Amino acid sequence: MQTSIRYNKIIELLENDQIVFAPALVSNGPSDDVTYIADSEYDMIMIEMEHDGFSFESLKATLNTLLNRRRIFENKTLQPDVVPFVRIPPNANEKNQWIIKQTLDTGVYGIIIPHLTTVQDAIEVVSACRYPQLRTSLYTEPAGQRGWSNKYAPRYWGLTPEEYYDACDLWPLNPNGNLILMAIIEDQEGVDNLRDILSSVQGIGIIWAGPGDMAVSMGLGTDSAHPEVQQNLLRILETCKEFGVACATAANTPDQVLLRIEQGFKVIITPVSKSYPGLTAGLDYTQRHKS
Repeated sequence: MQTSIRYNKIIELLENDQIVFAPALVSNGPSDDVTYIADSEYDMIMIEMEHDGFSFESLKATLNTLLNRRRIFENKTLQPDVVPFVRIPPNANEKNQWIIKQTLDTGVYGIIIPHLTTVQDAIEVVSACRYPQLRTSLYTEPAGQRGWSNKYAPRYWGLTPEEYYDACDLWPLNPNGNLILMAIIEDQEGVDNLRDILSSVQGIGIIWAGPGDMAVSMGLGTDSAHPEVQQNLLRILETCKEFGVACATAANTPDQVLLRIEQGFKVIITPVSKSYPGLTAGLDYTQRHKS
């Protein structure tokens, strides 16, 4: 049961069965795309460090670009309007704890792990995202292995180090947590193992059904619209529904946005555009425009 302040708006939306809208991955570094998104009606931003370069200094600059002091003042909340997530370079089975640790230490609210395929990899990724818990904690497994640092993240969240430690556990493993682990299922092994993963491992807040690498891994090249790929995306969705885990996927047109919402996807990823056509269609459909 949640008993503390909710600093992550994405969790609040999912707990209230709302649709979350995200732009397609944005290159790391302060840019026009980042400022457009920061001032938009998107709920989150996904910063790309898997394919577009890996730099913590650029990430810190990107996070600072997202800050809007007037909105913080007017909204009277520490929740970011647009919540920063980062897709890191290593796949889940590479077990690069230090990259997870240093990414979280910049102050992001969500981390995106590519190519999750096995239960053991899920356990190790969850452990890498969590601090070791207090002796009195009710949520001790998987045991946290994240090293402690209070240099950047508490300041970015607007909290004391003690408040940040209390707030930054993984949701929904810890109902009071404010971090989200989003794992991408993007090959046949991941699809086949997803039920075992979600039944065995707590701590994954969102599963992203990824069509691009899914098509490539299935020997279909870049044909992400292939019926076998689409069938796998729906298999992922149905497994997520079974375990009450939000499922994300891409929607490249307004019609696709509406279709994915009707199918039951809870996180809709649309192309970045100054006019936000897919986002606008989704917000119209769900009546979620900001006042």
